[in-house]
Amino acid sequence: MRNVKRFNSVIFFQLVSRNIRTDYLENVTGFAWLILQPLLMLAVYAFVFSTLFQARMPEAAGVGFVPFLAVAFWPWTAFSEAILKANATITSNAALIGKVAFPTELLPLSAVAATFTMHMIGYLAVLLMLQLTGTDLHWLGLIWVIPMLLLLAIFAAGLALMASALQVFIRDLAQILPPIMTFWFFTTPILYSSAMLPASLAPIFQWNPMAWYVSRLREALLSGFSTLGLMDLLVPVLSVLTLILGFWLFRRLRGHFEDFL
Repeated sequence: MRNVKRFNSVIFFQLVSRNIRTDYLENVTGFAWLILQPLLMLAVYAFVFSTLFQARMPEAAGVGFVPFLAVAFWPWTAFSEAILKANATITSNAALIGKVAFPTELLPLSAVAATFTMHMIGYLAVLLMLQLTGTDLHWLGLIWVIPMLLLLAIFAAGLALMASALQVFIRDLAQILPPIMTFWFFTTPILYSSAMLPASLAPIFQWNPMAWYVSRLREALLSGFSTLGLMDLLVPVLSVLTLILGFWLFRRLRGHFEDFL
């Protein structure tokens, strides 16, 4: 049993290393683009919302729109990209699955781990840049930010397990998932303040688990925590339950993978 666990651990870290090398390190712009692409998107959103639309957000009044957006934008980018990359890991590794006996759930999990690892390096670089350009960050808030990001990775891993397993049988999921993630992005208060939501929608949007992650990350790094509420219990529990459900669904379906690959 110990040898099996050691073998699985070695396979997992090799897969994570392969994903990092392939996506970020084996091409000239890979690692640079990891930071430049979100920075460019951040610049575009900041220009559109703060200059063209001249949006005024009460929650961003004390820190400015760019830090308000950046603190939430990078974790969302890691979350979204991890799910989208993990989605195709089973179908794109069909030859490997047929030749090597290993837990196939390591494929989507390694994609999530690699994506979060690299994006969190970029996130730290952006936080340092914000500090150097005058934003007063609460660095002690990292005590809360780190476990929140781990929870977010767990949430992403659960969804990635479900998506990658279903992708084997529903090939159109590769086309369906990106617009779903885009819709989720715009219904999460990343580009806007939750205070700007219409009164009729606010009670519905508060049940979006990503809204909790966004608001708590902003509070931890920009303003300090407010009082705890029901969502502070429900979202962490939901994130862990999503991972458990993801493992259950994946293991129920993986016995049929080779018939459809």
